[in-house]
Amino acid sequence: MATIEEVAKLAGVSTATVSRVLNHHEYVSERTRIRVWEVVKNLGYQPKIFAQTLASRKTFTIGIVVSRRIVDILGSEVGSFYKVVLKALYDHREEFRFSTEQLVLEETKPSNSFDGYLIVGSDASCEQVKAFSQSAKVVLVDHYVDGLRVNSVVSDGYGGMFYVTERFIAKGKSRIVHLHGPLTFYGFRDRYAGYVAAMQKNGLLPVRYEYDDLHEEIDGVLKKILQNRNPEVILCSNDIIALRTVGCLKKWGYSIPQDISVVGFDDIAQSEVASLSTLRVQKYEMGYHAAKRLYELLIGHGPYPCKMCLYTSFIRRESSI
Repeated sequence: MATIEEVAKLAGVSTATVSRVLNHHEYVSERTRIRVWEVVKNLGYQPKIFAQTLASRKTFTIGIVVSRRIVDILGSEVGSFYKVVLKALYDHREEFRFSTEQLVLEETKPSNSFDGYLIVGSDASCEQVKAFSQSAKVVLVDHYVDGLRVNSVVSDGYGGMFYVTERFIAKGKSRIVHLHGPLTFYGFRDRYAGYVAAMQKNGLLPVRYEYDDLHEEIDGVLKKILQNRNPEVILCSNDIIALRTVGCLKKWGYSIPQDISVVGFDDIAQSEVASLSTLRVQKYEMGYHAAKRLYELLIGHGPYPCKMCLYTSFIRRESSI
């Protein structure tokens, strides 16, 4: 049987780091975390898991539901976020005895042949979530529906954006602009609300611009921001928007962060490479905790619905002061 020392050696880290990864501690980079889990999976190393799982031989049939939009972006940099979330769901199938099938939201009708569903992303409507919930146990991943009381695992977009906005205000910055994605998505709404609350708390006018990173070029909206607002800071609602913002501003001769600080959100792998300041979302842990929560529901533990919110961490790199 593989040992934690073997995992550490093959992953090129200390046993303490392996322990932190297995126990889902925050202070481990995403690259290291994924590398450790790959070794764990390849060696067949068995970390401590639920006693009920060890005792039970039942396998649960689980549908992992993703929208056509997410399926289409998984192969691109825009889909990096969900790639990590889905990796976590698949990595922990054995631990929770899940037999999984990936389903496309728009092509799937709820069925009694599934014990549970993990619905990934914010595309599912209230009616669709209700329909899935009536046929099986459901956990939403990176999604929350107001008033529906369905189990959800999300990141703290509100608190993260509130924190980073106040951080710049404390440094004497007042011309802080928020560049966000479509507010039809829960995550973008949550981050936008945190920015607005922090600006208003400090007596500043919230200034925001919407940009659809899937369908629009960023040049047009950035020109409007620069002409109308002369920003000191641009806070973006995801890393893709931030990376494009930095690239465009540099092309136009701006010095980052001396002229304008730019901050993203999510901390995808490309952000570390580009030295982008960002708010780190624990994407892998989001997937893990969603799988764990669904398992608890299936074995009858903690039946009362809950919304689990994972805190974010500000990672300052070269794109901001």
